Amino acid sequence: MKRFYFLIAAFALLVSCGPKYSGSRGEKTQKDAEAEFLASLSQTDQDAVLALADDCMNKLQAGKVDEAVGMIYVLYNDVVYKKSASYTADLVQRFKSFPVVSYERLYHSFSTEGNNDISYSYVFAPASGGRSAQTMKLMFNPVYIDGSWYLTFKDGSQSSRDLPLDKQIHELAPAPNAPRLNKSSAQ
Repeated sequence: MKRFYFLIAAFALLVSCGPKYSGSRGEKTQKDAEAEFLASLSQTDQDAVLALADDCMNKLQAGKVDEAVGMIYVLYNDVVYKKSASYTADLVQRFKSFPVVSYERLYHSFSTEGNNDISYSYVFAPASGGRSAQTMKLMFNPVYIDGSWYLTFKDGSQSSRDLPLDKQIHELAPAPNAPRLNKSSAQ
């Protein structure tokens, strides 16, 4: 009889240590969060953020680097912050070293308030002397907080539709926390 209870206890322990997908417990999943966000996102919202990102790229192309960089925020642990002075200087230097000569929006994709894609390819050195144009890719992660969009850049820790399927967030993973604005970043 003791062996029977031991087997039941061992089985219960193994089951409790299995994969943790929120959907099985009635918790909100990534899939739920995406469906909820996309249902709340109007065409006007989508147009507004695309116009914001295009405006930033237009400013970069026009050589208004300081203005364009001024539009960028930082997302860290679900909190949107104003950029530090050193990060601002780094971005200005980056876009002066690799200026936007021309650009093309490759795609956009909306997922949740804190994880979206607007992807651009831009030419920083035109074709010349038999050499093809030199290009870079730039990916914005627009963040939606209380009816306003904040442009941030994607970083290596954020999921993107660009990633292979096995590297994207699983649809049954726990829903992400809603992003919030750092009080000192309020406009």
